[in-house]
Amino acid sequence: MHRGWKAAAMAVVLGAAGTASAHEFTCEKRIQVKGEGPTDEGPRVTRFPATLRFRYKVKNIHPKGESVANLVEDPLLEPHGFRFPFATPLAIGVGQEREGTFELKLSSPEACHAMAATDGRVDGHFDSVLRVKWDLGETQCGARFSCCEPFVDCEMACPEYDPDCSEGSGNNVAPGASRNAGFFKVHEQALGQCLALGRMDLGMAKVESLEQALGLLWASPGLDRHGGVRSEADARRFELAREALVTVCNERLFGMDAKRGHALDEALRTLRSSRNGDTERLVTELRRHNDAGLREPLPQGFDAGRATPAHAASLAVNPTEPGRP
Repeated sequence: MHRGWKAAAMAVVLGAAGTASAHEFTCEKRIQVKGEGPTDEGPRVTRFPATLRFRYKVKNIHPKGESVANLVEDPLLEPHGFRFPFATPLAIGVGQEREGTFELKLSSPEACHAMAATDGRVDGHFDSVLRVKWDLGETQCGARFSCCEPFVDCEMACPEYDPDCSEGSGNNVAPGASRNAGFFKVHEQALGQCLALGRMDLGMAKVESLEQALGLLWASPGLDRHGGVRSEADARRFELAREALVTVCNERLFGMDAKRGHALDEALRTLRSSRNGDTERLVTELRRHNDAGLREPLPQGFDAGRATPAHAASLAVNPTEPGRP
């Protein structure tokens, strides 16, 4: 009799513990480009700068009790500032749910592809997963966004500082086609066509091959070919050499307006001399001209080839001259 009473009490205790620890959740995650309508399969980001809005929903589906989540995380977004808007442990009552959002800005197609590669696959898609964990279980929900192919189906809004860029159909004269460093560093075929028209003497670098051109486009301006830190002046000259290479390719492949030509002449004179000159102004000016025609279609019949960022990066060889910064 006494032994039976103990067994019954133990059963009550175990039953209560089992009920107390019973939790169950579902989650939902969606991604939307701010200013555009929702899509079923995740958005394709084609216009930059863009703001992505991640929407989250966590729901308690336990039929009788409150559910408590000990961890709510989106690991691939945490380096970009993700914090779920509800502190854990997160307690949600029967039949109730919590919602939250997180916004992320992408400035350019290159930024989009760089982020897409952080999920472990260089495929132009970014796949991330929200994890909700509780004492005896876990649920996950994922979502994807895709990046446009740079300068094939991407659009860039005109920056405020660029007088040569025009949007809409106004009365401004549209600039001719041009492409920037981000385009040439991932389009090997286009860059190869540029180099087929002759070598380039860029002062601190003589570019004669595709590998050397890619090296100038992929290398860090702040580091020399041996990994040493460049001075600020030398880093600025490196940036000028990079923009000059891009401008030369724009001239060879797509033609050049007079203003861009004058800036290139001055940049090449500066690079080939021992004086730094006004490198900061020249970098800004060449970059502005190289960006001016991003929205213009490439000439009919010109085939830029596919964007191959991973392969292009693997070919890059820093072309800076021995004994030069």
